[in-house]
Amino acid sequence: MTIQAIGLREALRDLNKLDPALRREIGKEIRQIVKPLVDTINGRVPGSAPLSGMNHNGRTGWNRRKAVAIKLDTRKPRNYPNRPFHDVVSVVRVSTKDAPTAIVDMAGKAGGNQSRAAAPRRRLNFAPALSARLGQPSRFMWRDIDGQVLEIQNNLAPIINRIEDEINRDLKVKF
Repeated sequence: MTIQAIGLREALRDLNKLDPALRREIGKEIRQIVKPLVDTINGRVPGSAPLSGMNHNGRTGWNRRKAVAIKLDTRKPRNYPNRPFHDVVSVVRVSTKDAPTAIVDMAGKAGGNQSRAAAPRRRLNFAPALSARLGQPSRFMWRDIDGQVLEIQNNLAPIINRIEDEINRDLKVKF
């Protein structure tokens, strides 16, 4: 699910050149707008391991789980001519920072009950067991958030207008 805010990345980059303090303030405002979505997602993630085999301290263990985070990114996209979607970079990114949440969130999305692992390591009941306990994939991140996405998009519009006004005001003074 993507939120379209055309020109936000360029406007934030230009504003950072003109007034870094205002850029940081606007970054905080954007995070506050997206925070209810992140709180909803973090509230969906169970506090204890959904399956008993995930109750360990390893990289994929539930004890190493981290909260979902918001990241602002205004860098320029890489230039790959003739390749679709390589000129798009997310400005506001909501993502999980750990393996167990990502695994449990999307397990079974690609098709189901077959494992590519060798015979002793197969987990034929992993995705079905998660689906029975937590629902179908995506279990946490992007389930039932359409209304929140529209609200975030509407709340970002005044901030984009404010950034454009500040940049135009500075350009008017300089020229």
